[in-house]
This record gives sequence, structure tokens and C-alpha cells, in this order.
Amino acid sequence: MIKVYYTSIDGCRKTEVCKDLQHAREWASYWVGKHPEIGSHYAISSDGIGKVTVVGCTLHELFPEG
Repeated sequence: MIKVYYTSIDGCRKTEVCKDLQHAREWASYWVGKHPEIGSHYAISSDGIGKVTVVGCTLHELFPEG
């Protein structure tokens, strides 16, 4: 099981529990795009508005093209 967390600078918070990596990739990409900026524990959208964190896989697994 993979949990993906999204937060934005305006206070929006979303959580998705995913049964597989493909679902987690699609959900995370919806919120921050396919090529976000990858930090040590988070991925940020190119406009800096949204942030994704994940438990159950690595950010590099979540965004293999990033």
C-alpha cells in the first residue's frame, strides 16, 4: 500500500491510498505534473504551488522520469 499526500500553499490537503505504483504515479502526477522538482522528501510542481510526499515507495519510483 502506498500513501500519497498533496498539500498546496493555499492550504488544500489531499491524501490518496493506492494499491499499486501505477495508481500512485497517476494520482501524484495529476497534482504536481509528470516532471516536478524533486527535493529530499518531497516533489514540488513547477509553479511552486503544490507539494507531494509519499509513504510506501520512493519519490524516484513515483516520478521515474523526474
